[in-house]
Amino acid sequence: MIYMRSRALIASAFVLGCIFTITLSQQNTDQKIVDPKNGISINDVKEYRKMFRVNEKPIDMVGETILMCAPPFNVHGPHYDPGVVYYINEIAGQGLKTFLEKKLFPVGSIIVKEKQERRTEDSVQIITVMKKAREGSGEDSWDYKMYDARKWVELDPSSQQTARIDRSCIGCHRMYKSNDYVSGKGIELLLGKSQPKN
Repeated sequence: MIYMRSRALIASAFVLGCIFTITLSQQNTDQKIVDPKNGISINDVKEYRKMFRVNEKPIDMVGETILMCAPPFNVHGPHYDPGVVYYINEIAGQGLKTFLEKKLFPVGSIIVKEKQERRTEDSVQIITVMKKAREGSGEDSWDYKMYDARKWVELDPSSQQTARIDRSCIGCHRMYKSNDYVSGKGIELLLGKSQPKN
C-alpha cells in the first residue's frame, strides 16, 4: 500500500513538473514575441500606415539614399520623382518628447521611411525601417531592415539588386550618432523643425 502511494506521489510530481515546464516555456515564447528587443519582423511594420504619419506630403529624398534604395533603371527615368514619408510608432513618439534632453530613443522605437517613386501612395516599392533594439548609443543599438512593400520580402541593402553602393545601413547612419543614428533631415522632421517641400 505504501509502495503504491509512493509511486502515485512520484507520478503526480512528475506530471506537475511537466506542466510547470511547459507553462514556463510558453511564457518565455510569449515574451520573445512581444519583447521589443527582438529586432524587426514583418509583423512590426506590415501595417505601418496605422502608425503616426509624421509628414503629410512627401519630402525630397537625399541623393545618396536615392542611389541606395532604388533599382538603377528608375533613378534616371523621366517619371522618377522620389519622396519620403516618415511613420513612427507610439514608443518613438513618446521618445521625441525627451529626445532633446536625452538624445536617445527608447527601446522599441520604430521609424519607417516610405520611399515613394512618384510622390504618390501607390508608387511605394520600398520601405526602410529602424527599430531601437538595445539600450544605449552604440552602433548596434538599432536594427535596420529594408522591405519590398509590394511582395513583403526583406531586401538586402548591400546587394547589387537594390543598391549601387556596397554598404550596410549603419554605413550611412553612423555619421548621425549625435542624433541616435537618425539622419539629420529625419530628426529635424521628427522634431518639427523643418517643413516638407512641395
